[in-house]
Amino acid sequence: MSDEFKKSDDIFSSEDNLSEVENLYQSVRENEEEKAQASAEDGEEAKEAQPKESEKENAPSPKYAKAAAPEENAEKPKYARVAAPSGQQSPKPVAGAVIRKDADEAENTQEKKKKGASVIISRIVLTVSVLVFVVSAAVLLKNYIDLRKNRLEAQKLAMEVTQAQQEQDAVGADGILEKYRDAYNKNNDLVGWIKVPNTKIDHPVVQAKDNDYYLRRNFSKKYERRGSIFMDYECDPKNYCTNTILYGHNYLDSTMFSDLEKYKDLDFYKSAPVIEFNSIYRNQKWKVFGVYLSNADEKDDNGYALYYIYPFMSGKNFDDYIKTVRERSIINMPVDVNSSDKILTLSTCTRDMDLKGHGQTNARCVISARLVREGEKENVNVSAATYNENPRYPQIWYTAHNKTNPFVDASRWYPEGIG
Repeated sequence: MSDEFKKSDDIFSSEDNLSEVENLYQSVRENEEEKAQASAEDGEEAKEAQPKESEKENAPSPKYAKAAAPEENAEKPKYARVAAPSGQQSPKPVAGAVIRKDADEAENTQEKKKKGASVIISRIVLTVSVLVFVVSAAVLLKNYIDLRKNRLEAQKLAMEVTQAQQEQDAVGADGILEKYRDAYNKNNDLVGWIKVPNTKIDHPVVQAKDNDYYLRRNFSKKYERRGSIFMDYECDPKNYCTNTILYGHNYLDSTMFSDLEKYKDLDFYKSAPVIEFNSIYRNQKWKVFGVYLSNADEKDDNGYALYYIYPFMSGKNFDDYIKTVRERSIINMPVDVNSSDKILTLSTCTRDMDLKGHGQTNARCVISARLVREGEKENVNVSAATYNENPRYPQIWYTAHNKTNPFVDASRWYPEGIG
């Protein structure tokens, strides 16, 4: 028997040693029982933490879950977590990147749509702008052509009369001045000629059976926006009425009667106090004695419109009219007028009484002149002319200039038998 087994036998053969062995065995057994009990308790807790089979079936699956170990030839999942290296954060699922890519593509598509709409709008605006420019250019070109044509025709007619100046006193068998013969042969509606110093007013004067015909017709009776200078159809072109009225458009471009508004300036009046208006039968001069503004619509002057185009004034009614002209005149002009005089009225449009935001007002600028009397000198003492400090205007003028009308209750002039 070896020493080791002998030794072991000796241990078990001793009662003391046997008691110690039994105690050791008992201690080991108790430890094993405690471990088994602890293991059983852990198993029960784990079992309680696990969901029941019915709960497993109804429970929503996580968006991304760990896949079970695939069997051989099993289809790989479309999206799987990628294991992160030790010590690093696990990367986002590949599916998140795909979704973000789709969102970016949708955003880019929306941005492209916005840019496309912006381009379309820009093209529309550009097209409209080009069209407006083309139309405006065409209108301007047409206006220029009309203006040029009007001036050339006026110059041509004036030159024909000027070239015949050597015959200005020669009179034909029919009583017509020979210097107007050629013009009269072209248009038998010719009744005179008007010329105003220091302006481009140098035009033939025609007369029709009404006051509409020459509004948009030139001397050749063709359509012309600026029309012609024409005499009121009621006036007598040979012997004159008390008041002879001539009309002409104002296009603010020195054509027709546009330059008449220069008479609102004192210095201009001093440079042109006398105008020339000849009938086709005799040469005559006229002294200007008033320039004023008038309304054509009664609503623009508290229900009143000065009827300055009345040809047949006489006596006190005529004298009262002259007083009305002086009251309204922008300039005090040192020219006397009496009831035996013949007067000339020149009428054109004005923009002086337009109301902002209300378009054009139907208003007139009027020049009044009287015939130079037989044996009277043509000279006028213009040094005595002054501005009228308080001329009478229509109500709309005061409204347009934000002023109070001091003539609201003033007397009103009407032609004989009217008013």
